[in-house]
Amino acid sequence: MNATIKEVSSHFDIWGDFLWCERYGSGHINDTYLAVFNQAGHQIKYIVQRINTNIFKQPEQLMENISRVLNHSKLKLKGRKDATRRALTIVNANDGKPFFVDGEGKYWRAYLFVDRARTYDVLESPEFAYQAAKAFGSFQKLLADIPGDRLHETIPNFHNTPSRLADFDKALAADVCGRAESAKAEIEFLQKNRAMASKLLDLMAEGKIPERITHNDTKINNVMLDDETGEGICVIDLDTIMPGISLYDFGDLVRTSTSPAAEDEKDLSKVYARMEMFEALARGFLEGAGGCLTPAEIENMPFSGMLITFEIGVRFLTDYLDGDKYFKTKREGHNLDRCRTQFKLVQSLQEQEDKMNEIMKGLVK
Repeated sequence: MNATIKEVSSHFDIWGDFLWCERYGSGHINDTYLAVFNQAGHQIKYIVQRINTNIFKQPEQLMENISRVLNHSKLKLKGRKDATRRALTIVNANDGKPFFVDGEGKYWRAYLFVDRARTYDVLESPEFAYQAAKAFGSFQKLLADIPGDRLHETIPNFHNTPSRLADFDKALAADVCGRAESAKAEIEFLQKNRAMASKLLDLMAEGKIPERITHNDTKINNVMLDDETGEGICVIDLDTIMPGISLYDFGDLVRTSTSPAAEDEKDLSKVYARMEMFEALARGFLEGAGGCLTPAEIENMPFSGMLITFEIGVRFLTDYLDGDKYFKTKREGHNLDRCRTQFKLVQSLQEQEDKMNEIMKGLVK
């Protein structure tokens, strides 16, 4: 591993002597390494990643998106305290491109390491929720006026819920693994709730909510929190940045942060939406966005959590019926367990919709 990363690093604009490297982070898509170099007697850290081209089939378009977003962010942040830590910094390859292609056709990229900050896989408090949501809200505000052409869609229809339902319908009709019978309750829940699928897309088509640049994977561990202040300082994992709806990002925050249970928890009594977490998320997202959201976007923030949680549940159920082809699984029925937690959280959010609306009224008055 050290030899490989040393060789790959030599093709980037990285000075100094390679010291060592190690695997880094908890991501499941790309291969990520922390590489350390001696530069004039100081140990300087970089992130070196191999891009998974099985998932991201247009890596050059992906890196064009990321480069545009980060270059614009740097301009907007210029002069702010810790500006160089508030947005990732791409290290270009020696040929000036934001990526390097090795002899086997594998795509690599490098970033400066953001020091004195870390990510968390578990949401420990409402303050964590607030800080993460504020960072993602600020991310929306930073990119609200990015110039130029529309960004590439690195994964078409990523949050197109009607399209995800169409995939489910095909999987159910084929039932290639004979699993539909074991998921009868989940299939029934899906069919009962499928009418919600197009609401946000319909609002965008009607011009009531705008298309924006969205992160699309707003898990708690995609924000780095400052070691000293606890502030959400830098949004990371930018591979799914593309055109979308701001509510996709807030909805995924609700999905991943309001329940105290793991995504694959078998004991569904542990799965429920905590309103103190929802309030912290909404407060942080609104504060970070700083007035750039429209009234219709704000009004639909509670609904977005239900929709995105439902959508991810649909994806887990579809993959279960298809034979676990997309999501990595560790046990029999793993994707069905994941689907069940998502649908249970949807139910909990639906039961508390009035409470969420009251929270929103209190925040925007």
